[in-house]
Amino acid sequence: MTKDAVVMVSQYIAHIQTITSRATDLMEAAVLNLGKVEAGEPFNIIAENAKLEGTVRTFDAKTRDIVETEMKRYAERTATMYGGTVKFKYHRVLDPVINETQSAQLVQSIARNSFGEDSVGDFPPTMGGKGFGEYTNYINSAFATFGTRNISKGSDYPHHHACFNVVEESLKVSAELYVQYALSYLYQYKF
Repeated sequence: MTKDAVVMVSQYIAHIQTITSRATDLMEAAVLNLGKVEAGEPFNIIAENAKLEGTVRTFDAKTRDIVETEMKRYAERTATMYGGTVKFKYHRVLDPVINETQSAQLVQSIARNSFGEDSVGDFPPTMGGKGFGEYTNYINSAFATFGTRNISKGSDYPHHHACFNVVEESLKVSAELYVQYALSYLYQYKF
């Protein structure tokens, strides 16, 4: 009945872009990205339904709660404004990865001793979504990344790039790091 889902979804997408800049503490990182939009079927008929999918990433629960609440509020109000309805589903799939200080220092120490001072970098937090965040809820741990870049072997593209390639010899070094970490971690507790 001319309740156009394309108009509603386009307005919703435009409006929620302000959530991270207006509703959350700007000193707390938040990412809100809608990466998939589906609406309508034939090109010449008003779309009856629309579906959105995306991701929200934060470093703390309070900010995540705010983003979820605001997304739902915008969805309900946008649908009402255009005479439509909405089913809002928000799945909390991944928790943020929060490194425990002692575990992070241990892995850095092992890397320095085994591979040299240049093997350790101090990088700012990233919003990469990893299932490892679930572990950090239950056990002291640290998420260590290991570079595999080798320009001469064509391994110089970032993750998620179509040409991403890992030089497999580098995996031996990362395996050594993780084994040494596990042994050192367990040795602390002298079972």
